[in-house]
Amino acid sequence: MTETKEFRRLKALAKRYARANRIAQHQALDLIAGELGFPHWTKLIAASKKGWQIATEQMAGVEGFVKRPLPAATFRNGDPETMNRRFAYLDQAEHGMIGDHAYRLQEVFHDVIIAGEGWSIRVPENPGLTPIVETFTDQEAECPVLDPEFLQTALRLARDRALQVRAEISADWPRRSTKPDLSGVVRHPLSRDESAVWFCLHCDGKITGAQIAQNLWHCPGCGASPLDIFDTPFWSDDDGKSFLPVKTDGALDRDEPDFRIVDGRPKLDLNEEKITLLIRSALLDDATNISEKLGALQAEISVDDENGVWIALEEDLWPEGKDPVQALAVAELLGLEVELVSSWSTIPFAWPGLGEIASSTSEYTQMMLDAYAQYGGSPDRKPKES
Repeated sequence: MTETKEFRRLKALAKRYARANRIAQHQALDLIAGELGFPHWTKLIAASKKGWQIATEQMAGVEGFVKRPLPAATFRNGDPETMNRRFAYLDQAEHGMIGDHAYRLQEVFHDVIIAGEGWSIRVPENPGLTPIVETFTDQEAECPVLDPEFLQTALRLARDRALQVRAEISADWPRRSTKPDLSGVVRHPLSRDESAVWFCLHCDGKITGAQIAQNLWHCPGCGASPLDIFDTPFWSDDDGKSFLPVKTDGALDRDEPDFRIVDGRPKLDLNEEKITLLIRSALLDDATNISEKLGALQAEISVDDENGVWIALEEDLWPEGKDPVQALAVAELLGLEVELVSSWSTIPFAWPGLGEIASSTSEYTQMMLDAYAQYGGSPDRKPKES
């Protein structure tokens, strides 16, 4: 199938959405397919081969969807960042009880997640991966998932649903994608390429047709998605001769889950970007007129690795000798040493002194436009194309 401009646009939107929400690209493709009325991306591809085309208003709808953030998961009130962030749309979950403990069970991006108060279990779409059990570090009461009997019951519920999900996926694929022929040849469910040997773009693994079909087209070595599996190693300088075969034990849905303790408390990561944001905000607090506000916005701020911050203030916009008291106070709270310097550069507008007598940005803008009209050329109000 020759890819149309619209399909290339959909893939680009999926890539942007995946990066923005830190999810796999194949999950983003499935979400976009859902916005267009298809259960997943492979169904959309199949429909396109039969003549389906995306309408202009549908493309606009997808573009709007991509701009919205992915709903964060929440497993207890007021703490949206804890547990598995991908357990979204809780109103669609199946609810039940294991003994005296309530649970929610749902498929999310082909993973199956069962969760209750203070715990969750995720069974990945990839049948070769280990289920992940997560619990909170600050649980006061004993977490029920630590009880072996409770754990096995919850795992069985999640795995039973995972089998259904994988069966639905396989049913939408060509038969040759899940069953190799006598020569071991299988068909890629997305690209429809056929081969007995496959290569993983992610780990440079060499995979047999039987291995990749059994593992639902996820790399049995590193777990990469079907989007990273190709019949030729086009990225290799030696045509894949140096690639090593992926070794597997053939085990699916391993019995022993991977336990992880989740610290649900918010963590402060004061990186350079966040420190710069705080310092610039403090400079705006220090600014007493429009000229100084422009100076705060134009200031060059850099943070070094030795607990120091360097602030360069434009001399024509920030008064010489005026200490940015609030910026210095913020730096002290952060344990940073400040070096203040004056700089000379191209200021955004002529006559910076106008900002010292204007009472608002709108008044300054009018004064600046009038000055350009009287003493200079008419300003170009159209944004320049990059």
